[in-house]
Amino acid sequence: MQELLGSNKDHPVLPMAAGVKTILVVEDEQVVRGLLHDVLQRAGYRVLAFGHPDEGIAACGETGQHIDLLLTDVVLPGMNGLEMASRIKTIQPDVRVVFMSGYTEHILDQDGALDGPVEYLQKPFSLDTLRQRMKSLLESPAA
Repeated sequence: MQELLGSNKDHPVLPMAAGVKTILVVEDEQVVRGLLHDVLQRAGYRVLAFGHPDEGIAACGETGQHIDLLLTDVVLPGMNGLEMASRIKTIQPDVRVVFMSGYTEHILDQDGALDGPVEYLQKPFSLDTLRQRMKSLLESPAA
């Protein structure tokens, strides 16, 4: 499974981020979800990982848990990542969203629902790329 996202064999674990940020991961592939959880947690983030969009939405709404960033696959069971992100943004408007997919970025705009550019990670990506992107987004001022 390391081949899917890349190898982190030669990359050190990043130090704990100042002020622990929470990343919500929604990925239906259990092995990928587990790898993302472990890598991001070792990078110093609090990680909530779920396999279904409804669970991700519930984590934001029912628990009142503040989410700094949503990292989601585009293709999910029950609803797509774009629809789920839209619902989560009604609960937590300031959440940052990063979509990931093995499909091209154009899959996000098939229904014309996107307003402006989006953050996107094309699978496969390296674990180092993942850590750098999360760090960059979570340390930059909100747009």
